[in-house]
Amino acid sequence: MIKDINGLVETIVADIRNRVDVAVIGLSGGADSTLVACLCVKALGKGNVEGVHMPFGEIDKETFNKRSTILAEILGVNQITIDIKEAYTSLSSQLNTEIDKVTNGNTRARLRMSTLYMVAGMLNVQISKRVRVANTCNTSETLSNYDTKWGDSVGDFSPIGELFKSEVYQLLEYFRDRKIITEDQIDRKPSAGLWFGQTDQGELGYTYDQMEPAMRLLVGLPYSGIVEREILDMMSFVKQKMKEGKHKIDPIPVTPLRKYCD
Repeated sequence: MIKDINGLVETIVADIRNRVDVAVIGLSGGADSTLVACLCVKALGKGNVEGVHMPFGEIDKETFNKRSTILAEILGVNQITIDIKEAYTSLSSQLNTEIDKVTNGNTRARLRMSTLYMVAGMLNVQISKRVRVANTCNTSETLSNYDTKWGDSVGDFSPIGELFKSEVYQLLEYFRDRKIITEDQIDRKPSAGLWFGQTDQGELGYTYDQMEPAMRLLVGLPYSGIVEREILDMMSFVKQKMKEGKHKIDPIPVTPLRKYCD
């Protein structure tokens, strides 16, 4: 839980201003991108935030990106919609084979990140400022290996990367209570939206709140509750997820070859 929410917000705002002039954010309608958008507007002003909606067809447009469009209008940020379905179809149709849903979803996530960098590059040329892509991941996602390598796991700055999901919601409620957003903008059922009906809990088998005590213990953070058998079992689950996702945060392994060269 965040103890000093005003101090935390001030630190994030100062860090964003130190790193970025214009922030490019992939807006999905989810909690994390909503929070990052609120923080960037507070840090940079609405005119220096570029919200990018990247639907994959009509389902996204009527659900996730319907919410993200409303958010962008409420915050008053610049916004652009780029449908990624044609790009995905162009690539996948050349393989002449059925693509499984995980590869499908991860490819869409990577296409979205490529799109964000395309927008950032375009803006950087136009305005000659520090245009940077915001990462919107949180600690709970990273520790549970619930992000896509070279997709939503990357970015130029990560304002909420050290927050647990419960703290993401705590910050969203901070902005809600200050009338920046409404409760309707707080998506309390996390979903990467990678296929119809997909949810984080449905894939992981647990909610982020259920995993958080184990995560805190595993990374050496204080935990005031009783360490019951259930938490110990959860620690084993999370530890395995962390092991599986280690390659996403480690540097690319480089084969040592200098001994064969001048």
